[in-house]
Amino acid sequence: MSAQYGIGDFSKKTNTTVRTLHYYDEIGLLKPAFLSDGGRRYYTDAEIVKLQKIVTLKYLGYSLEEIQKIIHEKDWNLKQSIQFQRGEMIKKKQQIEQMIRTLDHALTIIEDNQTIDATIFISLINSIQMENEHREFLKELIPEITINEIYNIPEEKHKQLSKRTANLFTNLKEAYGQEPSSTSVQHLIDELWQILNDLYPDTKSLIETLMEKDEELTQQLDDSPVLFPSAFNAGEEKWVGQALEIYFKKMGLILDEND
Repeated sequence: MSAQYGIGDFSKKTNTTVRTLHYYDEIGLLKPAFLSDGGRRYYTDAEIVKLQKIVTLKYLGYSLEEIQKIIHEKDWNLKQSIQFQRGEMIKKKQQIEQMIRTLDHALTIIEDNQTIDATIFISLINSIQMENEHREFLKELIPEITINEIYNIPEEKHKQLSKRTANLFTNLKEAYGQEPSSTSVQHLIDELWQILNDLYPDTKSLIETLMEKDEELTQQLDDSPVLFPSAFNAGEEKWVGQALEIYFKKMGLILDEND
């Protein structure tokens, strides 16, 4: 006759809480072998084996709902099931790695300052979080080889560029209201240009390409407002745009109307 265990003994023997065993019973995942006349649950070695299967499948990342289907299947395609589960785990791993990467960028951005303007922070973190979506967006505008050159930079360099950008955007917000053509404002725009060149050395050609597709770019940005959240409010955006226009004219990217 198979050994019989009350729920307390079974709990200790399998290192499973009584509460968990009650829950498994309620959802039909692991029923006791029988109930006494007084309603007490009793388990046998067969339930130990079944519980071991449940624990193993949980370890492999299966949900209780999935486990319930698997352990009640007469014929279980083990290889197909595990291959699928492995694929799901790889996706989760990639998501976790991306989250850790984003947190590393966040820590670098606030390294020197405990506080930062929320819109700046969200804008920069979005650029990390939505990197794949940004790549797809840019494919409609510039060659893929250029996109790869922009994004395939060392991680430490990327973090430092994010930090420099955060500091620059903070300084631009503080300078808001000054004459866009002033030396101090144009110096800040020049810092932005240097950051862009550190990210992609041929920034001038890239800007020229994007300016040729201005209408297409504007339409796509209007259609995807969540994809590129701005670090500036409407007034600041207009002011930065004016300062950029002045800078671009000096660079020869925009011809003066008198030329």
